[in-house]
Amino acid sequence: MTAQGFLPDEDFKKDLKPPTMSRSRNQLASSYAPGSFFTFEGGRGACLAMPDKSQPTDEANISSATRDQIITRLAEVWESWFGRAISAANGGRPVDPRLCIDQRLLRDGGIVRPLGLTNLAFVNPLRMSYVPAPLTFVCNHCGLFKAYDTPAELAKDRRSFEAQACRSKLGRTCQWRQLDVVFVHWSGEWAPAMPGRWEWNDADAELRLTRRVCALCHGDRFLLHTQSPRIGEWSFQCANPACNDRRDAWRQNDKLTTEVLAAQSGSVIAARRMEPISYRASSAYYPQSEQFVVFSERDQSLLDLLQEGRRRALGEFIADQFGFGGALPTIDEMQDILLQGGHEARWESYENGVRMRKFAEDMKQTDLVKASENELRKLVEGWFADGLIAAKAELPDGLRGQIARRAEFSSRYDPFSLSVEHEALRRSKLSKTRDDSGRSPFVRFQHLDKDLAPKDSGAKLRQEQETARLMKKLGMAELGMVRDFELCRFTHGYTRVGATPTLEKHGTDLPVRLRMFEPLDSGRRPVYVVTQANEALYVQLDPEAVYNWLAAVGMANLPAWAPSDEVKLGGRLLEIAEPFGRFFSALTEADASTYRYVYTLLHSYAHVLMKSIAEFSGLDVGSLGEYLFPADLAFVVYRNGTTMDLGNLSSLWRNENNRFLGHLLETSTHRCNSGSLCDLHGGACPDCIMVPETSCIAQNRLLSRSVLLGGNAPREDLTHRGQRIPGFLDLLNAPPS
Repeated sequence: MTAQGFLPDEDFKKDLKPPTMSRSRNQLASSYAPGSFFTFEGGRGACLAMPDKSQPTDEANISSATRDQIITRLAEVWESWFGRAISAANGGRPVDPRLCIDQRLLRDGGIVRPLGLTNLAFVNPLRMSYVPAPLTFVCNHCGLFKAYDTPAELAKDRRSFEAQACRSKLGRTCQWRQLDVVFVHWSGEWAPAMPGRWEWNDADAELRLTRRVCALCHGDRFLLHTQSPRIGEWSFQCANPACNDRRDAWRQNDKLTTEVLAAQSGSVIAARRMEPISYRASSAYYPQSEQFVVFSERDQSLLDLLQEGRRRALGEFIADQFGFGGALPTIDEMQDILLQGGHEARWESYENGVRMRKFAEDMKQTDLVKASENELRKLVEGWFADGLIAAKAELPDGLRGQIARRAEFSSRYDPFSLSVEHEALRRSKLSKTRDDSGRSPFVRFQHLDKDLAPKDSGAKLRQEQETARLMKKLGMAELGMVRDFELCRFTHGYTRVGATPTLEKHGTDLPVRLRMFEPLDSGRRPVYVVTQANEALYVQLDPEAVYNWLAAVGMANLPAWAPSDEVKLGGRLLEIAEPFGRFFSALTEADASTYRYVYTLLHSYAHVLMKSIAEFSGLDVGSLGEYLFPADLAFVVYRNGTTMDLGNLSSLWRNENNRFLGHLLETSTHRCNSGSLCDLHGGACPDCIMVPETSCIAQNRLLSRSVLLGGNAPREDLTHRGQRIPGFLDLLNAPPS
């Protein structure tokens, strides 16, 4: 794109506001978030996205409960990122906190200071500003190089682009193109190509741009040699024909790192050196996003369980959810609970029953005494069944310890947080009854509502019976469609070169700095929030089938459990849950682990379901997302988008229903076109079960086709390395011996 294409015909004014662009909200909160490089349709001209500073700010329409969830997640994300980045080896030198995370999040002494509501702006990404960048240009013929610091400088010099005589041929003017290469660094900084280089000047104690002019003739015009296919081998040369100051390579140092490491600048050249890459490369920009199930206002009590200092309350919730019972409250304690909860009538019924029993005892009516005691027992059981009273929670010591180390799991993979989120989903969707229109918030496919069922009652019954049969063969205890799966995704910052807190360079771990977005005019830092309520498929696996499969594979730490036990299998899984680390830093090859295998099973099943949905519905795999609830043996596959939901998943079930389920049982569904190349390396590759990173919640880790249909053990399993493990579906559908 020519320089003129960026600028209006009238003189460019310094106070002219950057233009804005409109894309889908998901795109603006990711690919076009502030700090990203992009080109418009046709690939002509590179631009840099910036926060839209229009007034008033487009605030996200979210509840206070959702804001609280975002604040909680952000604090965990920042602290987790910092802890991982500052632990980088860095060649044996201590890591400076300023190279780990945005300085706005640091207190004196290198302690993370999470920001609150007064410092953050929750923005609905409707528009994003942009400016042309990098402002570097090169002639296609002679290699003459031009660079500008601001669009205003470029505007003033625009006429020179039209009149510049080309050195390659007499009478021809230069043919300009915007240079599509920038320098980036894992500190999150970028720089345009230039002959100069940033160095630290000890005498003046400041940064200085050296070598900006020719060392021989002091000229400031240069040629850029771009003939080499390797960007790193490009070079600058003085444009003065009488001078031959040739540079072997072009290099740039990161300003921030050079300043932070000023005292050791000479000995840490590799840490300061920036990397030249195309601005189209993914490593030029990694947006950092999180997502969670939205809590309704009425479920605020559940959200409170995840707050700091609520360890005991969370433990009581887990005990009640997974069957870790304890001593029953005394009758006096039950009375207090009922009266404090406003259930005076329930307590009066009990008192009347006590009086009736006393009367029968006085009259020595044995049959009446027994009948009265039965009625009293039914009343008390009703209090427990209705959730008015619960047994006192008594968690095992090991499970208390697991709750105490929740910070090691990180919210995205924390089984305790996910259990709370699953309960919020159950209350708001899974257990809700249908409305007046006959539509249910959650439709169980073996018990269809009017909207999804065939019109003929006989056909409806036959379809439901076949669905129930296939669900059993697939090991599913629950299968249905959530009509409005409410999810919140927010983007809070970005990184460059690496997407995780550490990066390996030349055998050394280096910290990757997490940057916040540039502030708005109010001084607050934007957090781009996208909420959605789209159709989703919910699956919960049969715990008995899962346990039998785990036993068949062979786990050293498989807990003792039976379907008749009061404690659910999920409770036993929580006792032995392992943290993977927020960025899978703790995930290494190890002995076969029960919790890892359960997560791998759910994750692999979700990916197979996503691929099948794409095949039958017409949706692209990249337009789908997943959410896993490991302790509840459940997962959700949802349509990921902010445009109108056209009911693709509803249509899928109406049109394909049991043919779709049967497809999940076919051997061809679980086959990889790469054959043995994939099979011998854990059964997961981009040709089969992997999905785009934007759709995967776990970076395509803990995945294997083997856990579903059998094959070589997953790559993380050392116990069964080189051995074949039975698949979950294989075991369920094996002929009786």
